[in-house]
Amino acid sequence: MGVSIMDNERKQIKAIILNVIPDERLGGPQQRVLQVARKLKEAGIKTIVVTPRGDKTFARILNDGDIAHFQLRSFRRLPNPSNLPDVIVWFLYFFPCVFTVIRLIWKHKVDIVHVNGALNVQVSLATKLSGAKLVWHLNDVRNPKLLKPILLPLLYFLPNRVATASEVVHRNYFGEGKNSANNATILYPPVDTTKFHPGYNVEGIRNELRLKEHDKIVGTVGNINPFKGYEYFFSAARFVKEAFPEVKFLVVGKRLETKEKYWQRLHTLIVDLEIEDDIILAGYRADIPEIMNAMDIFVLASVLEAAPIVVLEAMACSRPVIATRVGGVPELVIDGETGILVPPKQPEAIAKAVLYLINHPQEAKEMGFNGRKRAVDYFGVERCAQKHEELYSSCLRS
Repeated sequence: MGVSIMDNERKQIKAIILNVIPDERLGGPQQRVLQVARKLKEAGIKTIVVTPRGDKTFARILNDGDIAHFQLRSFRRLPNPSNLPDVIVWFLYFFPCVFTVIRLIWKHKVDIVHVNGALNVQVSLATKLSGAKLVWHLNDVRNPKLLKPILLPLLYFLPNRVATASEVVHRNYFGEGKNSANNATILYPPVDTTKFHPGYNVEGIRNELRLKEHDKIVGTVGNINPFKGYEYFFSAARFVKEAFPEVKFLVVGKRLETKEKYWQRLHTLIVDLEIEDDIILAGYRADIPEIMNAMDIFVLASVLEAAPIVVLEAMACSRPVIATRVGGVPELVIDGETGILVPPKQPEAIAKAVLYLINHPQEAKEMGFNGRKRAVDYFGVERCAQKHEELYSSCLRS
């Protein structure tokens, strides 16, 4: 019997990684997987991406990048705990998902399954039953106090390797003491500094958004969900407008069908603050590098973050960053050097930082320059892909 094309292809591949993300909607973790998969492909490591069914945006981008992907019906997005029917459905699909993932691992001769998210238990279980190696990647800072007695034993005994999105995520799960997971690999999100850089011609974007030449643009990027703290961004806008009426506030992010009530509350807030004419709601955009360059100041008003890639994208575009001191943000932004860190849920502090940068343009410019240098030196996609490759090699040797 002759050797098949698939067998020949397999001989040319160092390893096959099944990267499993419990949310199909495009966001920070999806961007990380996409960028790293592209670089690993150059190194002979093939990535297959698995997500739940639903939004097709991320799937189309993977397809355009020639990265294999599957949207599984049995792999359900994590339900809202307050939505009992969704919780029941999630549990009903738990074991069907386990069996589906096992078949996928065997069919594609997967070497390592890279599981994203602490509650991605069904995929982790499937990996161990299949005989493949397991990397369990923790990328959230929500403190799962009630689940820790169940999760921690699994995190110690199931994975061959543990990765965390930042040091603060590691401490959130394992504390400060020495333990078997204390040497977890820190995998900060990557930024493609050849794509995100200063110097784009943004005249077309400013015309599209109907911005005047003298308008100052304070912007933010992120899907519309409560973790991003949009209510504090809008409240800060009101304070800034009282001092600088020519400032406009640009919001780039997708309205999520699961967070429609939150969006309605934000719309009411905008009306109540009387800033309808000052807020530009651009929705989902694919041209984020150009959008970043159109901003004078980037703001992250989040109340919860692990390691937001959007901050690195703003830094790579030489934008001065104002960000809340939450999660792993202080590991990315150096206060007073690449931006200004402020307490969460305090719109007055955000407004004060914005006004400071407007009144000190040279200092704002220096922060942008320093941010670009830090993004290039520490958070480039090549560096992140190398960290992944080292982690996978270590996992295969274990």
